Amino acid sequence: MFKIKYFIIFLVVFALGLVLVKGVDRIIANSVIARDSEMLASKFQMYITESAEQLLEMPRLEPSVICSAELESLLKQKAFDSSFVRWLAIYKDNQVLCQSGVIPHDLTALKAHKVRENLSIAVASHNTQTSHELFLIRHMEGIDYIASITPLRPRYFVPVDCERCLEYKVSLDSDPYIEFGFDNFADEPVVYHVVQEQNPYYHATFELSGNRVFLEQYSQLGWRVSVATGIVLGLLACLVYWRWNNHQISLDSQIKRGIQRGEFIPYYQPIVDSSTGMPVGAEVLVRWLRHDNRMIPPNQFIPFAEARGHILPMTTSMLNKVINDIQLLGGQCPPLFFSINIVPAHLENDDFYHQLQKIVESGILGHHRLSLEITERLPIKDMMLARQTLDKIYALGIDLKLDDAGTGYGCFSYVQHLGISTLKIDKMFVDTIGQSHNFNGKTLDAIISFANESKLHVIAEGVETVEQQGYLGELGVKLIQGYYYSKPLAAEDFFKFTLA
Repeated sequence: MFKIKYFIIFLVVFALGLVLVKGVDRIIANSVIARDSEMLASKFQMYITESAEQLLEMPRLEPSVICSAELESLLKQKAFDSSFVRWLAIYKDNQVLCQSGVIPHDLTALKAHKVRENLSIAVASHNTQTSHELFLIRHMEGIDYIASITPLRPRYFVPVDCERCLEYKVSLDSDPYIEFGFDNFADEPVVYHVVQEQNPYYHATFELSGNRVFLEQYSQLGWRVSVATGIVLGLLACLVYWRWNNHQISLDSQIKRGIQRGEFIPYYQPIVDSSTGMPVGAEVLVRWLRHDNRMIPPNQFIPFAEARGHILPMTTSMLNKVINDIQLLGGQCPPLFFSINIVPAHLENDDFYHQLQKIVESGILGHHRLSLEITERLPIKDMMLARQTLDKIYALGIDLKLDDAGTGYGCFSYVQHLGISTLKIDKMFVDTIGQSHNFNGKTLDAIISFANESKLHVIAEGVETVEQQGYLGELGVKLIQGYYYSKPLAAEDFFKFTLA
């Protein structure tokens, strides 16, 4: 069984490791495509700007211009010297007057839009090609310089090591709407990024896309590293589980030994009647004083003890110590009740009842009495059986208080079915006293009102300030438990407190 658990843990974490590594690869590729998109937009602007400067340096022409050998030579020289202009011509009345070369260009279907004063960008799409031809036009009175710009292949602008893995699209939200790009692959893009730019003449959108080949180019880790990472993480998860499991087994055995050695001892937190300032009882709180004299906080062992069923023998050990403390130290104290915390498992059979019965009938409590506290945190599986057990306990003169009222499974249900005598208000509600517009503060008032109408006693836990004590007193809550009067005390200190 244990081997199967370890195998399942390894497989799950191994798979998660693979997903994690490939996710990191995707993040890297996305960051790269975003960087390259910004670079594309920036270089495109540089590309257009530099080409425009070449056109603006050309001499201004008169409408009567004719093509001469000198003018044709100038066009050829400018095209030769330019970084991006590959063909330059003078255009008038829908025809080319003069040009830098003999390569024909289809200028009949140009879509142009102004990008600067006296400057337009134009695109001619070719059905037989996957790319476009981009033109830049300088406008004069009835005559234009028109330049064909080198095709914008992605590798001219961004660093690419793979073939046919990157493509882009540039669109100008203009009139007419202009869109051009470079298609490099037929499959769907895996990563892409969009950059927006705007100026007084147009709103431009640059979209850069990469396919799976592009993604693999930026896959920094690869399958070997992914598998190795998954194996390492899987083994680490198994090691962590093994150590945690050993800790649980170790804690289990330590609690068992602690019960046998009597290491679980009672501490008593006084419950005081604020109208008289006199203690009327105490809640018995378990503390773990190990054989090495180290005190273990309750939150480090109580939940585990409840889950593993150790709370029953722990309660028995604690109850014996409480009786011993009362016999040794409580003879001179005023009558007090001692509230013992129980869980639903205490009410599932008569074992705990018989233990209480022996204590009560022995008379060793003297003028003191026992009381029980049950919390809403754990549900009672069989409410009818629990009530039958409690009725026998009530016949011994032992009452039942509901601890942490309002925080668990069913305060009203417990009061209705279990014969609760007292509600203990949790500290989380007491802490709201003095805070305005607080939902828990309204709940505090509602619990107290419910208790009064149901003829129940009320004890307020966690009271720490005079403001809290005063507010509760105004609402009729006189029984106070908390640091306002005392912290939990060892047996000798508690009984001294009751006589002070």
